[in-house]
Amino acid sequence: MELAARQHGVVVRHQIALLGFNAKRVATAIDAGWLDEPVPGVVVTGSAPTTWHQRTMMVTLAAGGHAVVSHRSAARLHRLDGFDHAGMAVVEASVSRDYRMQLVGCVVHHVTPFDPCDITRVDGIWCTTVARTLADLGSVVRDRRLVGRALTAARRRHIDLERLRTTADRLQRPGQSGTGVLIRLLDAIPFEGRVPDSWFEELVGLCLADPSLPKVVPQFSIRDDAGRIVARTDLGIPSVRLGLEAHSRQFHFGPLAEPLDEERDMAAARCGWELLYLGWYATKCPAAVLRVVKEVVRVRSCELRALTPTS
Repeated sequence: MELAARQHGVVVRHQIALLGFNAKRVATAIDAGWLDEPVPGVVVTGSAPTTWHQRTMMVTLAAGGHAVVSHRSAARLHRLDGFDHAGMAVVEASVSRDYRMQLVGCVVHHVTPFDPCDITRVDGIWCTTVARTLADLGSVVRDRRLVGRALTAARRRHIDLERLRTTADRLQRPGQSGTGVLIRLLDAIPFEGRVPDSWFEELVGLCLADPSLPKVVPQFSIRDDAGRIVARTDLGIPSVRLGLEAHSRQFHFGPLAEPLDEERDMAAARCGWELLYLGWYATKCPAAVLRVVKEVVRVRSCELRALTPTS
């Protein structure tokens, strides 16, 4: 029972034999109802709840060390964003090409033998490492944004990006789509969440030159009623209390960055300012963004007039 508790309620017959339980004693326990054998050779304790972790453990134990949890199941074990929830109920494993394994309710991938550096243990279950998992995900997940979310979660944990790149390059081969997805995501990191300097400079120039806009101030300091600077914005339009930021709000991630960004945004909001992040808008031309800015200025102007008491 102690062994089963360490393995999510699952043991295999050869482990039981090492503890002195012969086949007859196991059969007696199964007849008594405190053991069950859902898969030949794999025994589950009757008191253990049926969980996704238990089903995952059954896969690795049933394969006798030939299988490791991988792809979406490994992403769930590593608690990567987009995969760390009960709705991700699929059980997915990888086995070497020369080993044939059939398990009901399990997605099996036959792969070349794993390098030891690609395998780790999470919650007592053997699985692919975060780096190998990210390299595999793109081959089974159609929505590449999900792979991007998982990569962002790994970056929050300060994963070595060079290791990710080395893993993807090592595994890259014809027909391996997952590594290509990861490589493209890694290539995009230097530009992710920020607009090109030339793009932002052009937008600033258009804003400064447009006579229909109120005064536009680059690098504007937002101050509270006591005159203290509570935030700075890349571009400020003081008359309507609107700030433009040359970064995507989504890119500001991490245990340190997120609270700081939220504190700054709240401080600006207390002063009546609204901040508009431009990372997503960088997919459009600056002239198109100028039209959005002018519409926001119009709405902000109406809102502020409505808040101004009349005599």
